Amino acid sequence: KHCNPSNIMPEPPISCDIVLPILDSIISNETLCRLKYLNFPKGWRMRAYNTAKSGSSTETQSIFQAFLARYDQMLQNRGPPKNHSGIDLGIGIFGRHNSYGTQYNICHQCTKLFRHDCPVGDDNAEHYFCSACEREYCGNCVTTTGCGICSYGFCVGTCITHSCASPNCDEKVCDECKQYWCDKCYRTWCDECCSRNCLDCEWCTKRYCHECSENDEMNGVLRCDEYDCVNIACSSCLLKRLQEGELDCMKCIRKATPLIKQLKDENKELKDENEALCQRIQNLEESKQSLEMLMYNRMGITSRDIGCRYRTLQEPN
Repeated sequence: KHCNPSNIMPEPPISCDIVLPILDSIISNETLCRLKYLNFPKGWRMRAYNTAKSGSSTETQSIFQAFLARYDQMLQNRGPPKNHSGIDLGIGIFGRHNSYGTQYNICHQCTKLFRHDCPVGDDNAEHYFCSACEREYCGNCVTTTGCGICSYGFCVGTCITHSCASPNCDEKVCDECKQYWCDKCYRTWCDECCSRNCLDCEWCTKRYCHECSENDEMNGVLRCDEYDCVNIACSSCLLKRLQEGELDCMKCIRKATPLIKQLKDENKELKDENEALCQRIQNLEESKQSLEMLMYNRMGITSRDIGCRYRTLQEPN
């Protein structure tokens, strides 16, 4: 329940070759069969859909596609059920895209039937589709809400858990749209609030909220308020454009200038660190030579003997 099907896309722990013969034995006798709902792993469904679309199919996928056809035919042979208003509630198997191999017009939780074009107020009209767990639910089982960015529906509290960071906004944000965040504090906004609370650098992918940009002017994204300048950029991009001679706004140049000093200080720190590492390596080499000489002295080997042995190893046979 409420599990993203993509999480089991690699390979579900249950074997299609073992399950399908059992299901086939259940639906083979349509008179006695009371089965009304099946939910297959997305891994099975998408592999079958992709192989069918490409024209190449393995034996397992062919068997799965054939079973879907038989199961759908069994549902159709029962005839469409009707609601209390006499409207047919069609039921069957989807045969396209991400919905391939799923049943439509049925609640995943209570198996209540509904129809998309039922009149408003009809008991069979209240239904929702969750874009995370990719299932349909009736209004009695699940409450859904739309993502404040993509507007797709999601189960409240289980499939959508992120809220817009604006204190006066109650919009929710799904996992797929959570890229509307500040790169420093990682707060997330809905589409409308993000445009009011964040600035995107025009030349790179950096996004900072106003608060983080004000607290960190060296790395934040700032908007130039000069009359004839419309730059919205981070200091790094301003410095790069200044070095390339593409920056003519004096206020933007002044914003980039402190970064030059910061880079010089960082280069000096790296240079000092490199020199310290080189000195440490030299000290280690000297310690190694001292230990080798101490070992040779204890073994009664002089430096002259070491030189003679070295020359002997270098001479050709």
